[in-house]
Amino acid sequence: MRSIFLVVLAVITYSYAVPYLDAKSGEKEYRKGNFEVSEKKFESASVSDPDRDPVILYNHGNSLFQQKKYDEAIKKYEEALATDNKQLKSAVKYNMGNTFFMQQKPEEALAYYKDAVKLNPDNREAAINYEIVRKLLEQQQQQQQQNKDQKEKNKDQDQKQEQQQNQDKQDRQKKDQQQQQSEQKEQQMQNKQPQPGEDRKEMTKEEAERLLKALEKDEEDTQEKVQKAQIQKERSDIKNKW
Repeated sequence: MRSIFLVVLAVITYSYAVPYLDAKSGEKEYRKGNFEVSEKKFESASVSDPDRDPVILYNHGNSLFQQKKYDEAIKKYEEALATDNKQLKSAVKYNMGNTFFMQQKPEEALAYYKDAVKLNPDNREAAINYEIVRKLLEQQQQQQQQNKDQKEKNKDQDQKQEQQQNQDKQDRQKKDQQQQQSEQKEQQMQNKQPQPGEDRKEMTKEEAERLLKALEKDEEDTQEKVQKAQIQKERSDIKNKW
């Protein structure tokens, strides 16, 4: 909290003409800074007072606050609100706002500062603290909204990145699958081609003799054709001479 944040816990002097020596002693010790002693004095005065004077309860709460006994202070302040004195009520509400703020409960503090100003518009300290806490809450809300927006933005980016990674993975798998299928097809084509020496049966003696005879016959037929062609050529040449 900024340095202008005011925590005014003024002791209200008990002015009634009654023998509340403990209350006056408590006021004295409070001003000296002896808050533990003043607490005991105000407690003793409160117990001995059948009317439960709101001023004593208020001062008792201040002594507890100074010792950081915030929960106990709140209880005393709540008891001190049982009064028709608006200025006293405003002071009590203001100190309750301070107590809640010290407990890191700014929303509750803001509400009590607002009540304090309503009860007493001249309560300047309450008005100042109200504005400070109000601005602080606005800043917190803005920061929370920014954090929320950034979180959503990061979430969207993470989702997009994850989707892109999944798509890249699918593309790689598809490419690998296509390459594998292509390699398989190529291997199948190679397997279908006959290799040298494949499917060649060993020829029997009878088959070899038949093949040889067939080749010899083809050779004889070829020579016979050549001879006939030669004879016809010679006859043709003789006719031409005559």
